[in-house]
Amino acid sequence: MTNRLRDIWDLYGMYDCIRKRFFWPRLFRTVHRYVTHCRECQRRKAVPLKPTGALIPIPPAEAPFQRIGMDLLGRLPKSQGGNRWIIVCTDYMTRYAITKALPTAEAPEVSKFFVEEIILTHETPRTIITDRGTVFQSNLIAEINNQCKVVHRMTTAYHPQTNGLTERFNKTLADMLAMYVDVEQKTRDRILPFVSFAYNTARQDTTGFTPFFLKFGHEAGTKLDAMFQEPIEYTVPDFLAQLVTQAEESRQLARIRTLDAQEKDRRRYNSRHRAVLYQQGDLVWIYIPVRKVGRCEKLLKKYFGSYQVLRKLSDVTYEVHDFDPNSRRRKSKDIAPVLRMKPYYDPDLQAHFNDSAASDDRRFGESTPSTGRNDYTGPTTRSISKALRQTR
Repeated sequence: MTNRLRDIWDLYGMYDCIRKRFFWPRLFRTVHRYVTHCRECQRRKAVPLKPTGALIPIPPAEAPFQRIGMDLLGRLPKSQGGNRWIIVCTDYMTRYAITKALPTAEAPEVSKFFVEEIILTHETPRTIITDRGTVFQSNLIAEINNQCKVVHRMTTAYHPQTNGLTERFNKTLADMLAMYVDVEQKTRDRILPFVSFAYNTARQDTTGFTPFFLKFGHEAGTKLDAMFQEPIEYTVPDFLAQLVTQAEESRQLARIRTLDAQEKDRRRYNSRHRAVLYQQGDLVWIYIPVRKVGRCEKLLKKYFGSYQVLRKLSDVTYEVHDFDPNSRRRKSKDIAPVLRMKPYYDPDLQAHFNDSAASDDRRFGESTPSTGRNDYTGPTTRSISKALRQTR
């Protein structure tokens, strides 16, 4: 019955229920340890505190297409061109976006897009950020990165915020496609180039410029500009010098504005989160969202473990491995952000903690002096407690 009460109530609910009927020294601490070491409660319930982890923004790149992010949007209904996926690429300096419809999300299609649309059309990036999808971890992508000397950074599991610029563009792209796609959602291939051009020629609130302007140094010309074209009053060398100077100044200004916006976001985010520090060897739970056929997702356990901290990679990421002293299998390692971690309290150590507390009380003279008879130490009702005090 006690285990069922522990699973249903929280700490204060269980304490209030017990204190109305029983009493013993250090009642609240006993209930607190009993609840916090409940294995099923730890696997299901989150810590009722501010989320852990501070925000560490990715600084803007120094030049266009120096750092890019890639992601796949899908799986979507089959279009008129036989495509089910959309691959997107965003530049972390100019926020310029490149999109293309793909029939499959396999390594040959993705590598072809990376080589033809990014490397050969723009330039070879120094860093690429992707999620941990199997296609981005393929040998073909790894060989291309190795040949082009590209540093491949992958996000941690279930933490897409690392590639936040690309993920945010996915939402914007989906919203724009939804405005013009037909009922059967099969005409998106024809709409995709137009919405991509509209995004690249729209002013960004963060930088204050359009991605097209930061990429090419001038605004995109439209048919209205051709209709009302004004005569050019300057020579070609003057135009080239002005174009280069204007492009460089606008990129530096965009970078400063991006840093200011990141600082505001960092202060606002950190005010709602708390810092946490784990030491090497600490046991933790890892949040892993799961789905099972025929099961309600809201009723499934959310945390799995225990995992042991191996080393600290940064202020918000740790390297962990599954902890099972009795297993001889090779322990799998993983990188987890602190947002998905919480301390693990071993239920088997609960009795040890209670015995240690009792020994500490005797050591510091906090226990009741012995009267020559056996003292009653178990839980009692208030009437029994009153009777014991009268007999002493």
